[in-house]
Amino acid sequence: MQPFSFYSSRLTALAGVMLFFGLIWIYVLEFPVFTNTVDVRLLVLASMLAGAIAAGVLLYALRTRLRPWERHLPEVFIILVFSILFAPLSGSLLNRAAGKTQYEPFLFVSEHAYVSAPYGLLAGEKTGISGYRLRVESAGRSYFFQYKKQRYFPLTKPGETVLLPMRRGWLGFRVLELQ
Repeated sequence: MQPFSFYSSRLTALAGVMLFFGLIWIYVLEFPVFTNTVDVRLLVLASMLAGAIAAGVLLYALRTRLRPWERHLPEVFIILVFSILFAPLSGSLLNRAAGKTQYEPFLFVSEHAYVSAPYGLLAGEKTGISGYRLRVESAGRSYFFQYKKQRYFPLTKPGETVLLPMRRGWLGFRVLELQ
C-alpha cells in the first residue's frame, strides 16, 4: 500500500504543476485581449474582488478541515493568492464567452507602427514592424488598441470616422476584434 500512495502523490503533484503551467500559458495568450479591452482596469479589479470572495467562501466551507489554522497556513495562502491572481483570466474568458460583435463608430486619431524586441534593440540590428497601435476617440474619451497582422487604416486621416468591430461580452466589457 505504501508504494501506491507514494506514486499517487507524485502523480497528483505532477498534474498540479502541469495545470499551473497550462493556466500560465492561457494567461499569456490572453494578454492581447487585455490590451484591446475597453475599461480593462475595472474588469481586472472586479475579477480580483470576485476571486477574493470566492476564496473566502471556499475557505469558509473548508474551515473544519483546515483546523488548526497554524498547520494549514500554506494551503490557505495558496488558495487566496491563486484565486486572486487567476481571477482576471477567468473574468476575461467569461466576458468573451457569450458576446455579440457589432461595428461601433470611433473618431480616428492615429495609427502607428511599433517595434518590439524581447531583449532590446541592438545597434545596427535589422528589425521589422512588430505591430500597430491605434488611437481613437469616442464620447470625449481616448482609446488605445494594438494589433499585429496588418495596418487597417493606412489612408484614413485624423478626424474621420472609422467603424471598429467591438465584441460586447457577457460581463458588459467591450473588446476590439482586430487581430
